[in-house]
Amino acid sequence: MTVRVRRAPGRVLVMRLPDWDGEDAAAFEPVLEALDLLTPYVEVLEIGSAAVPLRAGAGNEAAFCERLIDTVAGLVGQDCLTGVADGLFAAVLAARDGRIVPPGGDAAFLAGRDITDLRFTGLVEPETCETLRHLGIDTLGTFRDLPPQAVAERFGAPVRRAQLLAAGRFTRPLVPRPAAPELTVAETPETPYETVEHAVFAARPLAERLLRVLDERNLTCTRVTVTARTGSGLERRRTWQVDPAITAADLSRRVRWQLEGWLAAGPLVHGGDAAANAVTSLELAPGGLVGLVQAGQGLWGAKTAAAVKAEAALRHAQSLLGPESVRIAAPADGRDLDERYASAAWEVEPVPAPPSGPWPGGLPDPLPQLTGTGEDVEVLDAAGAPVTVAARGDLSATPALVSLGGRRIRITAWAGPWPVAERWWSAEARRYARLQVELADGSAALLVREDGRWRAVGWYD
Repeated sequence: MTVRVRRAPGRVLVMRLPDWDGEDAAAFEPVLEALDLLTPYVEVLEIGSAAVPLRAGAGNEAAFCERLIDTVAGLVGQDCLTGVADGLFAAVLAARDGRIVPPGGDAAFLAGRDITDLRFTGLVEPETCETLRHLGIDTLGTFRDLPPQAVAERFGAPVRRAQLLAAGRFTRPLVPRPAAPELTVAETPETPYETVEHAVFAARPLAERLLRVLDERNLTCTRVTVTARTGSGLERRRTWQVDPAITAADLSRRVRWQLEGWLAAGPLVHGGDAAANAVTSLELAPGGLVGLVQAGQGLWGAKTAAAVKAEAALRHAQSLLGPESVRIAAPADGRDLDERYASAAWEVEPVPAPPSGPWPGGLPDPLPQLTGTGEDVEVLDAAGAPVTVAARGDLSATPALVSLGGRRIRITAWAGPWPVAERWWSAEARRYARLQVELADGSAALLVREDGRWRAVGWYD
């Protein structure tokens, strides 16, 4: 008989320096060095904050936190807050109050937190938190207990993922699996890098190689491990949490921060000559891999020569007009046409996540090819009387004609109407009905009845 032993799940400790200067990356390195002496793995969440894994039952967590706090205070002379929990989200919140959440207690701990703490998921805007509060949902517990379908329907897929986090679910392991060898990129120069400037000079093409390797496999990553090796054989490694939409420029900047941090604390090898301290190898390994479609990445997909030229032109436009001037579209959740796509500043803002599935009450595919027209039309019956839509969604008569631009065009086929009621709980409440019509001139339109009038909001090819 085979006996399976179930290991206790790991715990997560998050430390943060509430008064830290968020731009001082090099000065933060001694703190990370101290953490390296206490734990085999450190993940930088942002400058001034890091997370480390704790093995459940490995020892006194409170004593470990006290030791860490004393060590950090001795190094940088600043207050340090720590938080421990089963999951990363709960640990991040616990670190804001210096708390240790008991094992298995994430859900109970999160339940009493204020609804504005959803901001720390990175998935929820402050305006959404205020909307939830106006609806009487003022804690993560009340938010967690909402019907999942209603949350997804009214607020979208990202807020639904935040609801899972608020319930103590949907967590990722802190310690990543080793990256596949074919995804790791490295540079071994003929002449070792003796200064940060030399190493950083190679960081940009190395970052571009990594993103290109991932892009060729339709992947992106949420963590990158930077590894540097010296002539003496010393190896230094650090993992950074990154945005899936990170650019080569941003990634190379992270590498520079790390190299500056390592060298600011002194030579990579204490004593020895310049050759022993020179960097002989620089390596980038991705972690937390996700698909490009899942992450909402990509401009036109595979980067052909034409795409590379196009991106160069877009960067030139950004340099002339500003980084916000070039925007790209991405599929988004929503019912109406103007909600089905969102935009983001290219290579500046994260691209919105793609829709997680059919939106309840959403317009089915295929969508109109021409949208945003919005011209007023009249829908008439065979006698020329206006056709209206009742509150329950019934037409007052069979639609026979569309009056548009002084012309009356016969309707050869129609489908609908589909009544939609949106945001009934807020001041932005909407009620409207959609009607699809095929006209005798060969065109097809999407019509909307709202506030007592018909509009053509889209045309099909």
